[in-house]
Amino acid sequence: MALKPFIRKEFKNRWEGRAPLSPRAVRLLAGRGIQVLAERSEHRCFNDTAYEDAGAILVDDDAEAELVMGIKEPKIGLVKSRQVHLCFSHTHKGQSYNMGLLKRFITEGCTLIDYEVMKDQNGTRTIAFGRYAGIAGAVDTFHVAGLKFRKKGRCSVLDHVCMTHNYQHIESLKQALGKLDAYEGEPPQVLITGTGNAGKGCVEVCEWLGLPRIDIDVVGTNAAPPGPWHAVAGTSDIVRKRDGGPFDKAEYRKYGLERYESDFDRFFGHFDILLQTPYWEEKYPSVLSVDTMRANEQKLPPVVGDISCDINGSIGCTLRESTIDEPAFTYNVARHEIVDGVSLDGPTVIAVGHLPCELSVDATYHFSSILVDKMEELTNIDLDKPLEECGLGRELREATIVYRGDLTPNFAYLREFLD
Repeated sequence: MALKPFIRKEFKNRWEGRAPLSPRAVRLLAGRGIQVLAERSEHRCFNDTAYEDAGAILVDDDAEAELVMGIKEPKIGLVKSRQVHLCFSHTHKGQSYNMGLLKRFITEGCTLIDYEVMKDQNGTRTIAFGRYAGIAGAVDTFHVAGLKFRKKGRCSVLDHVCMTHNYQHIESLKQALGKLDAYEGEPPQVLITGTGNAGKGCVEVCEWLGLPRIDIDVVGTNAAPPGPWHAVAGTSDIVRKRDGGPFDKAEYRKYGLERYESDFDRFFGHFDILLQTPYWEEKYPSVLSVDTMRANEQKLPPVVGDISCDINGSIGCTLRESTIDEPAFTYNVARHEIVDGVSLDGPTVIAVGHLPCELSVDATYHFSSILVDKMEELTNIDLDKPLEECGLGRELREATIVYRGDLTPNFAYLREFLD
């Protein structure tokens, strides 16, 4: 018997307005004979009426939830026996703060499918919010940079940039930035690390704002222009091989710190805003380690937008997440301490962990357009059969962390974190 899709409400914060399925997708599924239940929510970017008009059945609780679809991870107490859950569970790295949730999925005999590990045959993520994080992260960072520069007595085009949520939609954001003059006042010079979807989102914002792109190889040389610009640094630009040999992508991914070290300090003093986007693990070199910052304190960029938002990770001054309501804190290098807000005591950091929420409508439409075509196999999953025979395609099978209460072979390594 087919499972009923259930759109649960989000609870992380008041900004989380995203949904796994839009009303447009609900109407499309209804036409395919798939009835969707939607839990009532005051914060979802599309109101309850929009879902009801699209054919969804509105409910006040999760009593009938079978195929539970959310964005962020659910509350532990809401996970019930034999349910199938789709979400960003934040468990696949063994995140300590969610091991209790993972145990709950196991003890309740549930199935957990995680969007974050859904990948195509080339290993590229197929369903993600990276572009929206990049766009919102760049805009929020530019807004805070405008505040920082003003404290330094410096005016620039960034004085006119607001937080992303003030624009509501990407198109209105694009039009607003396009009306500004990048050459007004002192020009911003921006260095973006990472060439993935988040990095590309940052580039889009720079282009809308009219910041010309320059080659990363001219940053810090006499060839760099004096006006506004942005440059993009890939992994090979910010690390070097310890033995002096050429960069090898496969080798770097396999050995990381064992064979490579950061080469990022060569850019210090030559840009004023850093937008950090790449995926990072402890096996890789940090972009801005605490020791590196102490050794280069006078050359550090005044503003750091840590869009990847790895706490105590690649950016050593990211000691905690910030929020949309309070997006910035300032890092004192000597004391290794942070204070809320924008000050002149060190680099000001923006590390908002839920950036796509500021573009909830656009993000939901994008996310939903991909997920809707996977709904038939999800609703027809046969939980009485082994994972390989349950009816899920390769992509969803390989993104299944827990199946009927057991860790799947791809995620058996999580047992050590549970123990």
